[in-house]
Amino acid sequence: MSLKNIAQAAGVSVSTVSRALQGSSRISEEKRREILEIARAQGYIDTRLRKATQAGLHSIVLAMPEAMLQASETNFTSWRILETLRRECASRGIRVDPVISPGDRLDPDRVMAGIAGSDAEAIVVHFDENPALIGRLAEEGRPSVLLFGLDPSSRISSVGIGNTYATALGAQHLLDLGHRDILLLSWPGRFTIRRREAGFREAMREAGIGDAGMRILRLPGFAPEDVDRGFGAWLAEQGPRLPVTAVLCLSDNIAIRAMQCLRRAGIDVPGEVSVMGFDDSFAGQMSDPPLSSIRPPLEDIAITALEELELALRRPGSHLARRIELGCQISHRDSCAAPRGPA
Repeated sequence: MSLKNIAQAAGVSVSTVSRALQGSSRISEEKRREILEIARAQGYIDTRLRKATQAGLHSIVLAMPEAMLQASETNFTSWRILETLRRECASRGIRVDPVISPGDRLDPDRVMAGIAGSDAEAIVVHFDENPALIGRLAEEGRPSVLLFGLDPSSRISSVGIGNTYATALGAQHLLDLGHRDILLLSWPGRFTIRRREAGFREAMREAGIGDAGMRILRLPGFAPEDVDRGFGAWLAEQGPRLPVTAVLCLSDNIAIRAMQCLRRAGIDVPGEVSVMGFDDSFAGQMSDPPLSSIRPPLEDIAITALEELELALRRPGSHLARRIELGCQISHRDSCAAPRGPA
């Protein structure tokens, strides 16, 4: 991964490679493209970009609820994001000063006290969209970023996924298979979840299905017992014939338990009802049947957050808060199929 290696692969001198990378007009455009392709394939360009974004960031405060530290079936997403952040900070030599709040929510006073006691250059807040905390962070002199969340007021930067588009993508896949009667399994709470619901509505309206034809069931939460209480009870009320042919779930935890509820009710997945999740978790991949799921780029979220903080440090006093939303894709497996008979 050096200029010499690139030169050997391209059959040119090291100085020619250097001129190509600097955009010199002394070589042909065709040769420049060839050299750049080789440099990119060997990882040279990515390495240069990464080194360029490492220079200014040496330490961060990481504020997070204690519940997010536990690796569990209901905490898959947070765990992967945090593990990537830990690994990336270690590889870049970035010190992490943790500020942990008991429970599953951040205590603004505790977080701000922890920040005040640290000389870290920047602040990362994981998961909690607490408006009171965000307001205080906006007044803090150091740059802050909300990890895997959204600040509706855009007072601090945030890095997450395009929740609206991602759910619309999942709904559109089910619609393309021929499903029209789709149940959305959601739960109340975070702004990001409300954006996912908006994506479902948008896709259904685009398909000509009005509000009266949309089915949204909000569970008490996303734990397995919440699915049993909410979706299990809904199934029991429907009688022998379900009014839906597909279930779109806003987390894999919900989708896996929903498939178990359907199986207990004697309903075949995907023969009678298709099920799609959201997270692309390992548990979903190992489920029976393997779960089709909306796949967020979890490994990229932490890296993008560090890059956003680095950019803010390079623009002291002039960097505007930004909402960065990364795109999602669908992992196609065996839990979704075309509906039997007329949709």
